[in-house]
Amino acid sequence: MPRFRLAASLVVLYVSLGALFPVAAHADWPVLMGDARHSGRADAPDGIRGLRLVGRADVHAEVRASPVVAGGRLFVAAENGNLYAFDARDMTLQWLYHARAGIGSTPAVADGVVYFLARDGRFHALDAAKGKPLWTFRTGGERRFAAHGMFGLPRNGEPVPDPWDLYLSSPLVHGGKVYFGSSDEHVYALDARSGALAWAYKTGGVVHSSPALADGRVVIGSWDGAVYALDAASGEERWRFQTRTEQKISVMTGIQASPSMDEDTVYIGARDGYFYAIDARSGRQRWRYDAGGTWVVATAAHDPARVYLATSDTGLLLALDKRSGRELYRHDMRVWTFASPLLVGDALLGASMKGELHLLDAAGGKARWSWRTPEAAANASGIVDANGKFDSGRLFGGGTHALDAGLEHVKRLGAFAATPVWHEGRLIAVAATGDIYVFEPEAG
Repeated sequence: MPRFRLAASLVVLYVSLGALFPVAAHADWPVLMGDARHSGRADAPDGIRGLRLVGRADVHAEVRASPVVAGGRLFVAAENGNLYAFDARDMTLQWLYHARAGIGSTPAVADGVVYFLARDGRFHALDAAKGKPLWTFRTGGERRFAAHGMFGLPRNGEPVPDPWDLYLSSPLVHGGKVYFGSSDEHVYALDARSGALAWAYKTGGVVHSSPALADGRVVIGSWDGAVYALDAASGEERWRFQTRTEQKISVMTGIQASPSMDEDTVYIGARDGYFYAIDARSGRQRWRYDAGGTWVVATAAHDPARVYLATSDTGLLLALDKRSGRELYRHDMRVWTFASPLLVGDALLGASMKGELHLLDAAGGKARWSWRTPEAAANASGIVDANGKFDSGRLFGGGTHALDAGLEHVKRLGAFAATPVWHEGRLIAVAATGDIYVFEPEAG
């Protein structure tokens, strides 16, 4: 039975910021990275120097998908199959819906309906106010990316699932359609009201990237290493951009990241170790940034001057010049960063797999504030070394078979796989442990 008794304990203190930090009221964050272009820019004031923890809740389940806020509700999707709807102000539980399979897809909310993809291949549409199911659509099946010989295992064995393939594709709603990708290698467009299939486009690989949209084009990446621009109305391919691939161990190949877009450029990272800027109309490369042989899995945020990205193995938070791709600064997060950067006024927020939050000056990269989860601070198993990095020997000493076990251990640190959101003067961050942390700007 659902734990409805959780509702009594899931209460978070709310303190009005009043005149200290004037912000625009009721600014929703209804989709991954906040908007259809995945800009990652929050409606927040400039000058925030630090944050203070004002409340905490817990869904008692693993969370990988990012939360969203719309219509006064905070939606948190969990791997136990529950979608939780909280009051976004006082964090009381309003309803929960059980999807019968884990939810690795960030929900999207539009016109009073919340949409998400579950790991059993069913795509759900619910009434956002009550959690009542409206319709479902079944894909050809959802799974982790897998390949023969991955991580050096024998190629004559079974395909090896990638433990770092954390997410499913997250939906985007626009113009009466809802768009998303699937492990069955298709990009789908459904009628947002009925769930009827409008069109489906076949790529060459698993699609766990999430669609962005601008100028009538849906842009999305695939594990075949390609970025696709599709006509939003018909699904016809407008262009395709191919990143590098390798077939030996299938590690430096494919696109997990979701694209972000401005008026004329698509920004996206790949597992080939590069970050790309692509002309949104022609599909031609504008520039390419060498990330030093590390995956770029997180979706980039951007403002008029800069694009911000995070890396995995090198653990960097980077700012690049938007037009040239020149590196402007870097901040060492020390560990893998899968959550996407978030622009909060004139500050840049990063959330790492070590359970840490970092607030930087967005223009220059100077550190303003940092915080870590209680589990990360305790580091009871000693998996973070004296340099603030993961102890690979302790985590993965058992070889390739220990990859899954080591990653699960990392999550117990309160790792942030989900991207935080900003809503009505508060930062809401959800850890992989299911802990929900609520922060407000420090006064003064």
